[in-house]
Amino acid sequence: MAEEKAAVPGGAGLPPDLQTASATKDDRSTAMIAHLLGIIGFLGPLIIFLVKKDGASKFAIFHMKQSLFLQIGVDVSAFVLFVIGAILSMIFIGIICFPIGMLVILAGRVYAIIGGITVNGGKDFEYKFVGPWVRKSL
Repeated sequence: MAEEKAAVPGGAGLPPDLQTASATKDDRSTAMIAHLLGIIGFLGPLIIFLVKKDGASKFAIFHMKQSLFLQIGVDVSAFVLFVIGAILSMIFIGIICFPIGMLVILAGRVYAIIGGITVNGGKDFEYKFVGPWVRKSL
């Protein structure tokens, strides 16, 4: 039995049908758009996933799901930090939660841009924590 390679940042352990080399230009464009729509939060990747999921390749679906799940995680994390910050705002610690929440949002958006540019450039890309989980769901 062949061992599955461990996933590493950049997608080095991706199976052949999820690698950029096996994707068409249209699939790469769809994947790039899914990543870049993450800039507006989880709604962008959700919309493209709902519109394109029926006719899309496994490669495109993988990237649409990655972007969607990452942005859901980022948005939920930021929301929780904002709520904790609002509750604890009477204490100095609560004030710290707001900038941390903004940094979480910024990091998620920058990661989405990196993903979109990497995929469109013809290189494999997999989000560090979300990618392996999405790969198992395909």
